[in-house]
Amino acid sequence: MHGYRDVIAIREVWTTLLLSALIRIPIFSLGIVMSVHVVSSLHLDYVRAGAVTTVVTVATMISGPWRGSMVDRRGLRRTMLPSLITTTIAWGLCPWLGYFPLLVLCAIGGLWNYPIFTIPRQVLMAAVPASRRRAALSLDSVTVEICYMIGPTVAIIAATTIGTRITITACGFVAAIGAIGLMVLNPATTEPSEDSPARPATPASAAPIVPAPHSRKMAWLSPRSASILFAVVATGFCLGGLELTAVAEMRSMGHPEMIGWVLAASGFGSAIGGTLYGALPRGASTALLLVFLGTLTALPALSRGPASTAILLFVGGVFCAPTITSSIDALTDLVPADSRGTIIGWQGSCLNGGTALAAPLIGAIMDANGWQWGFLVAGIAGAVIGATVWTAERVVRKRQAV
Repeated sequence: MHGYRDVIAIREVWTTLLLSALIRIPIFSLGIVMSVHVVSSLHLDYVRAGAVTTVVTVATMISGPWRGSMVDRRGLRRTMLPSLITTTIAWGLCPWLGYFPLLVLCAIGGLWNYPIFTIPRQVLMAAVPASRRRAALSLDSVTVEICYMIGPTVAIIAATTIGTRITITACGFVAAIGAIGLMVLNPATTEPSEDSPARPATPASAAPIVPAPHSRKMAWLSPRSASILFAVVATGFCLGGLELTAVAEMRSMGHPEMIGWVLAASGFGSAIGGTLYGALPRGASTALLLVFLGTLTALPALSRGPASTAILLFVGGVFCAPTITSSIDALTDLVPADSRGTIIGWQGSCLNGGTALAAPLIGAIMDANGWQWGFLVAGIAGAVIGATVWTAERVVRKRQAV
């Protein structure tokens, strides 16, 4: 595990991870707290609460590639500043207004959301040598899992203690503190070109490299990147179906209080898997990892209680972070450094798109056939798509070799 020691020793790495966590924890919390706010504080139904979640999800999916491209073109500070102003105002005002103004502000906040996946990963890739990139990306995936486990739990406790309005406003301000910290440190988001002189160690060194006019135009688009992004959509579908089905299973078994625990087991497994994956001497195919993730996601259909469900979700979770990390590693290898933000943004949008797609489809399947089919369909779909992409990649490589 000495690779992690080398990575953590780099100042830009640990400061970026800490400040990013300060942004991610409240942002990851806003979705569930906003739903609780619509139901409990505005006294509306779950349909309208779900509409808020959908609006934020769609806005964030649109935002990903666009904001990632902005990081490539303008650098960290000029990308974060409009997010800092817009989202702080949006999340500060929306809980104090009625439903429709809240819906509009949520859409605006989602469109100008902080690039909480793009910027940290770009900084890590720029800060570490190529031989440590997988370890750095795995470390980021592990911190994401930790933030997912901490954020909603703390936010729900706060919402039930001090109210949803103050909690939502506080989330916006806590995220702003992290954003300001990143802007002050202003770490580089890309390496200097090999033929350029060394840059001085000043905040100005974080300015992006200005690429040639042709270098960024659709630089991320290729059959190889498209196949990986297709696998990422399937990964999101698999994970979104898993989460929804776990909720339905625990409610069906009469153990709603165990929902958080079984999902935490999945997150813990993902953190363990991400840590182990980053320590490996070489990576693995995203499609092949997806096959394992999908296969193991289907297994909780055999569970008979919270304990067995948690164990099976933990085992399946081991392949979650490695699959996501592998996709980022592979995609960023396919594009020049000045297009990393764009491709990472697309990766995040595809992951969110798969998750959003899973909710209505898996929900309808469970309504008709029972919760067991949620695990089966989500897992089998992920495994089949992963196997298809992996087979296609092998065929293409063989043809190229000939």
